Amino acid sequence: MPSESVIITISIECSDENFAEIISKSLEPENSQLDDKSNIEMILENRILTIKLSSSSPLPTIRKTVDDIINTISTSESIYKTVKRKKN
Repeated sequence: MPSESVIITISIECSDENFAEIISKSLEPENSQLDDKSNIEMILENRILTIKLSSSSPLPTIRKTVDDIINTISTSESIYKTVKRKKN
């Protein structure tokens, strides 16, 4: 019996393309830690970053991966805003 696959798509409209690129780069280490049943694809178009996770891992594993992605995005946003504020 083939295992079922889950596909989760997260689209983020960023304030500028630079910030979208920063988020994309910050998620690269996350991609390298995936198990062999999961794949992350990121597409950056203008200010929109689309993250597509496909996985046949158990649901708790998928949830942890999504939580990690969201936490990385949140941390990147916080750092970006702090640095931008200090520059101005």
